[in-house]
Amino acid sequence: MLKSGTYTQLAPILFGNGCAGQAGEAVGNLGCKKVLLVSDEGVLAAGAVETVKKALLGAGIQVIVWAEAQTDCPEDTVKAAAAIGRNESVDGVVGVGGGSVLDTAKAVSAVIPNDDQVLDDIVLYLSGQKNYANQPLPVIEIPTTAGTGSESTFVAVVTSEKLDCKIGLPVPPAYGIVDSELTKTVPSYITAFTGMDALSHANESLTEQTNTPHSDLLAYEAIRLIKENLPLAVEDGTDMEARDRLAFASNIAGISFNESGVHIGHSAAHALGHLYHIPHGVCCANMTPAIIKFAAKTYPEKMKKLGNIMGAKITSDDPEVIGTQAADAVRKFAASIGVKTFKELGLSKDQVLAAKPMFYGDPLCMAFGGEVTEQDVTDILTDAYEG
Repeated sequence: MLKSGTYTQLAPILFGNGCAGQAGEAVGNLGCKKVLLVSDEGVLAAGAVETVKKALLGAGIQVIVWAEAQTDCPEDTVKAAAAIGRNESVDGVVGVGGGSVLDTAKAVSAVIPNDDQVLDDIVLYLSGQKNYANQPLPVIEIPTTAGTGSESTFVAVVTSEKLDCKIGLPVPPAYGIVDSELTKTVPSYITAFTGMDALSHANESLTEQTNTPHSDLLAYEAIRLIKENLPLAVEDGTDMEARDRLAFASNIAGISFNESGVHIGHSAAHALGHLYHIPHGVCCANMTPAIIKFAAKTYPEKMKKLGNIMGAKITSDDPEVIGTQAADAVRKFAASIGVKTFKELGLSKDQVLAAKPMFYGDPLCMAFGGEVTEQDVTDILTDAYEG
């Protein structure tokens, strides 16, 4: 019998090359008349902000551009953007950028109508102990990288000053626009590690405790598309067939893990990214092989299927063999597209292991569909470092 579960998708997604030009119509249909467009300097320079702004203005929507989002979504940047949005009396937020930008846009949409206390009480909102006094403004997410899937997930990952860690604020998007044309100028190295981020979403979705046949289906297809198309896009950023398929893979991986979840790998990635300011996708790329090896003990059939999609040609039914071979296939794949290891980034083993308390204390760590002990965490971090 198939495992029972609830199939969900948070928001409508407009998908297709060039579809960002329809942003004005989409935002207008949500009733927005004046929006805060959240982005960063790099995306602004690449021209994506102007593309979306032009579409919004063409639909008669007023636009206030704030392009000061920072990596890892520090809460002070959320407060700064929200203050501008509140002062300008915006009635919607549009995020145009990578994962940190999209997280910032989500968080801003909650803070504008509810003030900065939302960030002080973030744990209460995440745990469901507290609800927003005022509903967040509609937030429309337009990714410019193929990796985050944030247009289809219910949290904004914020760096909390109070907690000194990364933590999720629940803010579901109202609409997503996935246009591969906006990813064309992304440098090859960023293309590589954002693609590995999407792969980590799909992998962890398969073994999170609330996974469903539907989330599994999406996850396996995302992995297949990433395996086939990420090397092509890294080698030639103008290969729009590959870019299009990666954008789709990122989106369906996002839908998959929003329905299911992520777990140990993201606990580690959040901790390591916070401690050493390493891009999230790079952390995920380094953690994923170790997570696969660990997960194979509990889910050998799933990890065998993943490994074979990644080209491992696994014939054994031994969980240890499956875990090793599947992990090696993903590790080699990451190396082939130029993603650096923790060692190559200059980290020591002790530095990686120093993430253990934050890693093990992250609620996501317990979302894995099986037991996770403190010794498991040590072993996973060691394996991620030593390979």
